[in-house]
Amino acid sequence: MATVDFEGAIATLQQVAIAYDTKQLPRRPEPADIVESMTVLERGRRGERRELALKDVLGNWRLIFVTGTKKTRKKAGTVIGAGRYLPGLVKITISYRADDTVDLNENTAEQETEPKDTAQSTGRVVNQVQLGGFAFTVTGPIEAIAGRQTLAFDFTRWSVALGAWIPFDGQLGSGDAGAATFTERPLKDRPFFNYFWTDDRAIAARGKGGGLALWIKI
Repeated sequence: MATVDFEGAIATLQQVAIAYDTKQLPRRPEPADIVESMTVLERGRRGERRELALKDVLGNWRLIFVTGTKKTRKKAGTVIGAGRYLPGLVKITISYRADDTVDLNENTAEQETEPKDTAQSTGRVVNQVQLGGFAFTVTGPIEAIAGRQTLAFDFTRWSVALGAWIPFDGQLGSGDAGAATFTERPLKDRPFFNYFWTDDRAIAARGKGGGLALWIKI
């Protein structure tokens, strides 16, 4: 596999999104190429200083590629550590919202995505796992950290849905009290993603645990 440059790395990740958009999955790049491309983009161009703005990630995204965290790579070796596409049967999505509240009874795609102002740094995340008519959803606050490519988050509420029916929901972790003090906690005490590449078709990040992830716009 030839070493890729910065522009070539962007083209590789864009090709992933195109393959899904056109339903031509056999044309997806190989997992090793994706990992190398994400590594190149994470290093960035020499002398480049990048900062994440909340508007860069707002919208609805589907998780389609992951590598293992440092811990799972030690346990699973190259099976997960080398990176893999997620199976199409399970749909895992993440939605970043500019508003501070999310109604779990409404379609998240119809809720507010635009920031109240261009300097807005806080909002809310909706993370959902869908399998057929079953959906497990967690939500919580987010904050784009000034001067960094980092988006901190926390999951403070959860729900289980069967179609349009939500039989179970409640608080998670620190709950509503934790959400109220979320931005006051040090970054080291919060989960986060370092979004080293954002595009209108896809976004890529490294998590706090060390794993890489790629989402495509939906």
